[in-house]
Amino acid sequence: MLVWNFLCILAVKIGKTIYQVKHELLSDYLIQELKKPTIKFRAIFIL
Repeated sequence: MLVWNFLCILAVKIGKTIYQVKHELLSDYLIQELKKPTIKFRAIFIL
């Protein structure tokens, strides 16, 4: 609930909807993770 309140206040300040703010934050996070993943992935093939 605390995060939702923060998003509400932020959205009002910048003149956007809560959903626009949420989408932008998640989009920025996803782009950052695709460029430099925080969890390394290693494929293991078992034949």
